[in-house]
Amino acid sequence: MQPAVITSLLIALALSLSAASRSVWDGVYTKAQAARGQSLYSEECAKCHGQNLAGGDGSPELVGPDFVGRWSGKSVGDLYQIIRKTMPTDDPGHLSTRQYAALAAYLLNMNDFPAGEKDLDPDPAALNDIRIEKKK
Repeated sequence: MQPAVITSLLIALALSLSAASRSVWDGVYTKAQAARGQSLYSEECAKCHGQNLAGGDGSPELVGPDFVGRWSGKSVGDLYQIIRKTMPTDDPGHLSTRQYAALAAYLLNMNDFPAGEKDLDPDPAALNDIRIEKKK
């Protein structure tokens, strides 16, 4: 392969990787999706994690600096998969992928990450491209 072709391929790869990687600070969910997540949270999650998301009785808090610190450096896909595979504890995985995405959007909203113009995509590959990071 010609050096110029290799250089072009490397530049294209670098550009696609940098374009694909987003942050929770980029507005990755909508307010409407977070509202749907809030309703689901009240029905499915509040009994263990509390109405105020503060946790209790062995359930971790889902809001605040400890939550953000615990997830910082991970992806929204990591968060989504944990929720989908383990919650609610009495019937994990029974919600739809869109419902789990709405719950993740609600958690992002409650942790003061900004809303955007597109719903959080329930596709794990898309969610893995979104980094959770502390405010700079």
